[in-house]
Amino acid sequence: MHTQNLNKIFTQILDLGEIMLRSGGEVYRVEDTIARLVKAYGASESHVFCIPSNIIVTITIDGVEITHSRRVVNVQTNLELLDRMNDLARKICRETPDAEEFARLIKEKSNVRRYNHIEKILIYAVISSSFAVFFGGSWLDAAASAVAGVVLYFAGMLARAIGGNIVFQDIFCAAISAFFAVIFTRLGFGHDADKIIIGNVMLLIPGVELVNGMRDFITGDIQAGTMHVAEALFLAIAIAVGAAGVLTLMGGAHV
Repeated sequence: MHTQNLNKIFTQILDLGEIMLRSGGEVYRVEDTIARLVKAYGASESHVFCIPSNIIVTITIDGVEITHSRRVVNVQTNLELLDRMNDLARKICRETPDAEEFARLIKEKSNVRRYNHIEKILIYAVISSSFAVFFGGSWLDAAASAVAGVVLYFAGMLARAIGGNIVFQDIFCAAISAFFAVIFTRLGFGHDADKIIIGNVMLLIPGVELVNGMRDFITGDIQAGTMHVAEALFLAIAIAVGAAGVLTLMGGAHV
C-alpha cells in the first residue's frame, strides 16, 4: 500500500476509535476494534494502547513500523453513535474501502439525530420528577423537581458556556438544584427539599464512567479502570459539595 494512502487510512481508523471512546465505548472494545481494522488493511503486527483520554497505535506493515497517537477530549456518552461505529467497523473490516470512502462513511454514520432544546427540557423534567417519586417524594415534590430539573438544564448550559471543567459544572449544577429546592419548599411548592434535590442530582450521577471502570477492571485494564472510577468518585464528591454547600449556607433543607 502506498505510504500516503496508508497514513490516510491510519488516520481514519484513529478517527473511528476516537469517536467510539468519546461516545462511551469501553477501552477493550476500542482496542479490539482498532486492532481488527489495521489487520484488515494488511498490518502484520499491531500494538494498541488506550486509556480514557488517549489512544496510541503502532503497526508494522510491509516491513515499515508506524506509530500514531490521538488525544481524546470532550467525552459525551452517545450509545447510538457508539453502536453505529461498531457496525461501521465490521463493514470496514469486510470491505476495506479506500481512504476517501472510509472518511465518507464515518461522516455519514456520525450524522445521528440530536435532541432539540424542547425535547431535552422535557427529558430533564420527566427524569427529575420520576426519581423524586421513586425516592419517596410526594407528587408536589415531583412537580417541584420537574421545574428544578428544567432550571438544571439551563444551569448546565451556562456552566459549559463559561468554560469550566466537568467538576466545576457538577458543583455549579448541584448548587443550583439545592438552592431552588430549598426556595420551592419554603414557598410551599413541595414538601421535602431532600427529595427534590435527589431527583435533580440523579441527572448528574456519572453512572457510565463507573460501569465502564468496573468493566475495565474485569477485563484487566487496571489503569483505564482506575481512571474511570476515580473520575466517577470525583464527580460524585463534586455533586455532594455543591448541594451540601448551598444547604449549609441556607440553613438546611427544612423549612
